[in-house]
Amino acid sequence: MDTAGDRLIVYRRPDSRFDAALAGLGLGVHVDLQDAPRSRKEMRATHDRLVPLVGNTTGYRIVRVGRGGDELGFTRGVVEVGVNGDLEQAKRELGATFGDRIQVDAVEPPAG
Repeated sequence: MDTAGDRLIVYRRPDSRFDAALAGLGLGVHVDLQDAPRSRKEMRATHDRLVPLVGNTTGYRIVRVGRGGDELGFTRGVVEVGVNGDLEQAKRELGATFGDRIQVDAVEPPAG
């Protein structure tokens, strides 16, 4: 929600019935409809395929798998994957399997 701009941004898969229902709510603010590249179901499926790889990679370690429910997930349609170790190898291997559904970044390993 953009409170300074007095508008509500809704990331959704295009659906005329949803758009009409939203318009009928009479929210009193401008509603900015943005097409989401992927649905929550698609994002969840990618997440669920990544989780079993935690602790099962060689050359890099998956430290974090995002749920895709943040702004990056909605606006770009990607699940964030944080790795420690060989970043380029992780990008190659995970990219070959998941393509543009993920974003792989280097992160520090958890303490302890």
